Amino acid sequence: MSLVDVYDALKEAKVSDQKAAAAVKAIETVREESRLRRIEEKIGELRAEMAEMRSEIHLLKWMCGGILGLMVMAFIRIMFG
Repeated sequence: MSLVDVYDALKEAKVSDQKAAAAVKAIETVREESRLRRIEEKIGELRAEMAEMRSEIHLLKWMCGGILGLMVMAFIRIMFG
């Protein structure tokens, strides 16, 4: 139901313009707060996922460094050993 429909229904129920407008504004505020709360929850979920990804990337960096070190050692052994 749209806010215009709510306003029209209140007007048909013989509610004053001020009260109908106030009610519509209150509904709009509640909807906006609900939307913002959902966005904040999604942001929290994304931050948790990003923290997990960062730890995995950190592990991959160490693995790549270890492999590079082994390759350099093998190269030195082949060239000078």
